[in-house]
Amino acid sequence: MKKHFDMSTLGVMADMAGCPNRCRHCWLGGHRDGCMTVEDFIDIAARFRDWRDENGEGIRELGVFSWWREPDYRDDYRELWQLEQELSSPGRAQRFELLSVWRLARDESYAKWAAVLPIKVCQISFAGMEGNTDWFARRKGAFRDSLLATERLLGAGIAPRWQLFVTKRCLGELDEFLRMIYSLELHKRCEAIGQKFEVFIGGISPEGCGYEIEDIRIDENDAARIPSGLTDICREGGDLLGQPETLLLDSLIHDDSPSGLGANFPCVSVNADFDVFPNIAEPAEWWRLGNLKTDGADAIIKAYRDETTPGMKANREIPLRELAQRYGDRHSRKLYDRSDLICRWLHQWGVDYIKEANI
Repeated sequence: MKKHFDMSTLGVMADMAGCPNRCRHCWLGGHRDGCMTVEDFIDIAARFRDWRDENGEGIRELGVFSWWREPDYRDDYRELWQLEQELSSPGRAQRFELLSVWRLARDESYAKWAAVLPIKVCQISFAGMEGNTDWFARRKGAFRDSLLATERLLGAGIAPRWQLFVTKRCLGELDEFLRMIYSLELHKRCEAIGQKFEVFIGGISPEGCGYEIEDIRIDENDAARIPSGLTDICREGGDLLGQPETLLLDSLIHDDSPSGLGANFPCVSVNADFDVFPNIAEPAEWWRLGNLKTDGADAIIKAYRDETTPGMKANREIPLRELAQRYGDRHSRKLYDRSDLICRWLHQWGVDYIKEANI
C-alpha cells in the first residue's frame, strides 16, 4: 500500500486539562474538558513511541505536549514541561509562540518562568474592544486578562504579539483599538526589551466553531472601514483578509486538483475521550483517526499515514471544482483567503457526509 505521509516524525498533543475559554472563532470546535492524569500522559507517549510499521520501523522523532487547546492550564505546568522534555526526542518539545493568557493574568510568576524558556514572543488575541473580545471568548474578563497578560509579558522581557480578528461586530471600534495600541506605547516598550511589537489582522477560519459565525464575516465593502493606520502597522498589511468569494471562484471552479490540505509534519491531538485527530484540519468526526483506548496506536497511525478517514480521502480525491460547484456562492462578496474558503467547503462536505451516513 502506498504511504501518503512519512510518519518517522510525529507530534502528539494531549488535551490533559482543556481550556478556560469557549471561543466562538475556535477552529478546534467544541470538545469537553477532561482531567487526564500524568499516568495517562505517559501512557499516550509510550503507545506512539513503541509503534512499529510493517517493516519494523518506528517514529524516530517524537514530540509530546501536555496541552492541545490552552497551554499550561494545569497548575503543575512546570513539572509537565519537564516531563515533555523527558518523553520527547531531543529538541522536539517546543514552546512555539504560545503561552496561557489565562494564567499570565492569574499567576505572577508564570511570565518570569516562561522568559527562561526559548520563547521571546507570545501571541494574544482580540476581537475588538472589551465587549466583543469577551463575547468571542464566551468569558467575561477575557479582554482585561489580555491587557494584564501584555503587561506581565513586557515586564518579563517577552514581546506581546497582538492578533485581531476583524468581523462586522468590531468595525466601529477599530479606531479605538488603534488608539489603545499607541496609548500603551507597545512599539516603544518592545524596542526597550530588544524586541519588535507586531500586530496583525485576519478573518476567522470557517471551520469548527468559526463556521457558526460566518454571518459576521466581513465583505469587500466592510474592508474600506478598516483604518489605514491599522493596516499600515500590521505585520503583513491588510491582505490577510483575503478576496471576495466570487473572485476566488473564478479560478477554483475550473481547478481539477484536490484540496490537498496538509501539514509540515504529522501531528495528532488526543482529546479528553482519547479520540485522536490529525493536524490537517478541524478535529471533526469525518477527520477522526480512531480512539487510542479502543483502536490502538497502530490503527491510528496507519489511518493518518494512508489517509483512510472520510475527510482525508475527500482532501486527497475530490477535485476543487466539484467542491466549488457544490458549495461556492457566486453572489458572495465575503472575504476569504484561498485556504480558508477550501476549509469552509470541506466543512460543509463533512457535515453532509455525516448526515448521509446516518440516514
